[in-house]
Amino acid sequence: MNSTNLSLPKLHQCLQEEILAMTSLANLLRLEEAALIEGNVEEVSRLTQDKSALVSQLSTLENERKFCLSQQGYSSDTKGMQDYFSNSAIEFSAVEDWQTLLDLSAQAKEANRINGILINRQFIRNQSVLNILQQNSPAESMYGPNGQATNNSASGRRVVAG
Repeated sequence: MNSTNLSLPKLHQCLQEEILAMTSLANLLRLEEAALIEGNVEEVSRLTQDKSALVSQLSTLENERKFCLSQQGYSSDTKGMQDYFSNSAIEFSAVEDWQTLLDLSAQAKEANRINGILINRQFIRNQSVLNILQQNSPAESMYGPNGQATNNSASGRRVVAG
């Protein structure tokens, strides 16, 4: 393992940039949750675009961090980060930054899971409403082919209302 200090500041900088982006993502997910609860479709749509951009940015930052690790002779996975931190020349603040990033990632993952549940519940509600409006059987349809409301009588004859 190479223990030169040339890339140490770069890795620490990568961690700090990831923390900023992950903080933004976690905040955005909280806004998305509120918009989902309020049923604000326009806001959810806007936030989804912002979320996509942040996820892309986070992917780029993660790749930069992994590259910095590999340049130091460490594997680019979690074990590589642990090995990197076991080096006595590492600043404690870098260890704190890594833990902060892990904590923020866990928070964002949980917020995303909750938002997924909210989206799924709304989808089920919408599907139920559509099923009621469309009625799977034409004989049970609330609206006739001419767009007029229909009622089925007990004898099976249709009565057109309207």
